[in-house]
Amino acid sequence: MEHGKWQIEDHTQGSDCREVLLFRMVDQDHEFSLPLSVVLNCLWIAEKEGYVPKLPEQWKIDVENAY
Repeated sequence: MEHGKWQIEDHTQGSDCREVLLFRMVDQDHEFSLPLSVVLNCLWIAEKEGYVPKLPEQWKIDVENAY
C-alpha cells in the first residue's frame, strides 16, 4: 500500500476477526490497522471533550444496532 493511502477491510461476512471493519493505513514509516471500535471510541472522546459537535442519539443507536 502506498504512503498516505487507506483501505477498508469488511469483516461482516463471517470472518474470524472480532471486528466488523478494519481501516488499513500507511504513514511515512508504518503500515497499521485501526478497528472500527477504536475509531468510534476516538469519536466519542472527541465529542465528550468538545472537539466535534454532539452526534444525534439516533445515529449512535443505529451504529450500535448495525453490528
